[in-house]
Amino acid sequence: MRAAVVAVLVVLSGVAHAGAWTRDAGHHYLSLTYQRIATSTLFAPDFSKVAIPPYEQHQLGFYGEVGIVSRWLTATVEGTLYRKNRLVGQGATDGLGDLRLGAWTGLVTQPVRLALGVTVGIPTGDARPSAPAGADEEAQLIARSLPTGDGEVDVEGRLALGYSFGRARRWPVEHYLVVEAGYWLRTAGFADAFVWRAELGTRLPWRFVERFWWIWRFTGVESFASSTEAARNATGLGNGVTFIAPGVEVYGRIWRGVGASFALDSALRARSVPAGLNVRVAVSWQW
Repeated sequence: MRAAVVAVLVVLSGVAHAGAWTRDAGHHYLSLTYQRIATSTLFAPDFSKVAIPPYEQHQLGFYGEVGIVSRWLTATVEGTLYRKNRLVGQGATDGLGDLRLGAWTGLVTQPVRLALGVTVGIPTGDARPSAPAGADEEAQLIARSLPTGDGEVDVEGRLALGYSFGRARRWPVEHYLVVEAGYWLRTAGFADAFVWRAELGTRLPWRFVERFWWIWRFTGVESFASSTEAARNATGLGNGVTFIAPGVEVYGRIWRGVGASFALDSALRARSVPAGLNVRVAVSWQW
């Protein structure tokens, strides 16, 4: 059972929060992630898709966890080390993104896992980037529309329910299930939002393929902003961001605590976000 819990911890760690399985004291996790979106359509404030000039977004991010008190306290840190937004043929911005600090505590450990987490967002990115000196008004407007951060301090509280099952004589396949829900308290004139996630992971028991987890997930954010407020944002960082996004991921164990993953997700219903496929690759290490 402990091996199953460790396996679930490894695959769940790189999703921006510790989740239902908190980490034992003195245990660590670190991941580096690159993700890319390229699209020529945008989800408008009325949830329709509209054409835009070709847009690209590149992000290099990190995520870390450390167990401070077994079960009761796991600290997390997540940030965007580099973000580049580009409107092809028109202009681009790049730089440091925002930072998020969190703490999770395990409320229940048997027969299911239930944890509570609080995460604070710190606006280390640039919410109002500028074009180079001497640029015309249009270039300044393009730069302003491509922020690398949201420019606000925010707080998110989230409950995470987790359950692992399988690995039995009659059902040797291993699974985990995670269901989360939370409230995102935003500031600086931003509307609050409801956040949620549902995820199912499966691992087959046979030699070599047991190194891999096959993951299916739905992630959602439902902002309480009006359509007018949402119209002021188009890159997924500002007010009114809303989406429901299905995704798939494959995580593989490489050697000891080192692993790698490849993921794809795209929004079905959304507003104020690019309507493109999000491609994500990551390497991770736990010790």
